[in-house]
Amino acid sequence: MIKKKFNSFVCSAIVIGLLAGCGSNSNVNEHKSGSSGKEPVKTETPAKHEIAAKFHSTIETREEKNDVVVLYKVKNLSGEAKKLSFTSGLEVDFILYDHKGNILKRYSEEVLSTQALKEITFENNQEIERMFKIPGLVNGNYKVEAFLLAKEEEAKAVKDFNVENSIYKQGDGKLVGLMDPHTIEVNKNGEAIAYQLSDQAREEIQSIKDGDLVSFIYIENDKGQKVIERFESQ
Repeated sequence: MIKKKFNSFVCSAIVIGLLAGCGSNSNVNEHKSGSSGKEPVKTETPAKHEIAAKFHSTIETREEKNDVVVLYKVKNLSGEAKKLSFTSGLEVDFILYDHKGNILKRYSEEVLSTQALKEITFENNQEIERMFKIPGLVNGNYKVEAFLLAKEEEAKAVKDFNVENSIYKQGDGKLVGLMDPHTIEVNKNGEAIAYQLSDQAREEIQSIKDGDLVSFIYIENDKGQKVIERFESQ
């Protein structure tokens, strides 16, 4: 009788142990499957903004002689090579703004480039560097943004800068007319002022009529003559 009770006790203990073990395994499985609150490992392709964070881009500016030099750099910090594809031979573009946010210049609109599709491999830790020169800026505040023209990534960088030592000046007034093929007269507050014309300005004056209000960039040469470098749109 005692033996039967003992066997019954042992069987009950074994059953309880097995049930407890199943519960413990279940908890362990739940813990491994993510019940700890940890984020699951991502396996999908990263979005474009995630890729962008792996490209480091900068802009440096400086005044050099009569130009403003813009140096754009972008470095691949993604840890792997990246394919970049371009729709033309132009890989980098920039836009120049005045202090009011008006666009003064867009590099891609002023240069010729091939239309052939171009692909490059941007190796890890490789740096792309492009330098541009912007002439004819008067003293003042500006902003420049430069970026890649690749389909996959633009890696834009933006910088505000000041021009302080420019030889260029801003002029305006009412066009009186031509004095000779390369000289015009402009009325400024009742004063008639003669300006010489650069080659570019001589072409641009063809589309301006006598009596029109004009705005332009000019310099004073060694002879004291005022020379218009270019006219600006009104």
